Amino acid sequence: MPQRPHYNRAPIIQALIDVQVKNDTWIDLAAFNSPSTEIKADYPTAAPVFTGNATIQLVPSGTSKLDVSQIGYSHNGRSDHKYVFQARQEGLTVSRLAPYETWEKLRDEFLRIWRWYAGVVKPKEIMRLAVRYTNRFDLPLPFRDFKDYLSTAPEIGGGLPAGLSGFAMQLQIPQADLPGMIICNEALVPPIREGVASVLVDIDVFQTEKIPYNFSERLELLHDTENKFFEGSITDKARELIR
Repeated sequence: MPQRPHYNRAPIIQALIDVQVKNDTWIDLAAFNSPSTEIKADYPTAAPVFTGNATIQLVPSGTSKLDVSQIGYSHNGRSDHKYVFQARQEGLTVSRLAPYETWEKLRDEFLRIWRWYAGVVKPKEIMRLAVRYTNRFDLPLPFRDFKDYLSTAPEIGGGLPAGLSGFAMQLQIPQADLPGMIICNEALVPPIREGVASVLVDIDVFQTEKIPYNFSERLELLHDTENKFFEGSITDKARELIR
């Protein structure tokens, strides 16, 4: 396994592991609000999670309708814990908020909660497994080109005005060895402070087939793939900012 670089000022604002499951049995939602005593101690507050569909009739006397249903619970960690998890009928998401620590701590926390969740849901099949990192780079102004910091960045054709006040781009890259996909979204966002240009780099690596029930090794592969893509997407000048 390749050595993962450690950055003292990691640009990660959120890192998460998500698993989606298939189950033939409907679980009482109250079960998602009652984690084990050990987990409850680290996640003292919970709130329902809802999903909804809106219907609008585009006629002069048209009406709108919103159907909302609860699908699970979101559990918020202690202020010093920096973790959040959502337990739903169809899956579990565990997120680490900034400041990020290490992959090993995120992975272990996810697996700890997964053991409780899997015991409640008893999933028939694992439908999707994902590792996702959302990074924000605060690039000091002025600079000549986004490619001074980001290897993957928008490029304006020759002869066109070079000024750029905003951009959003998405890459979808199949990964035959997983098998799975990398989806990378990059966007210029409002700066966090004066004197910088803030760019989000969101990397989602996931697998949707042939996922074993015991997927610990698969998580490592997903994370290694994400890490390799991240390192290939930034320059040494960006690394200097986050060391």
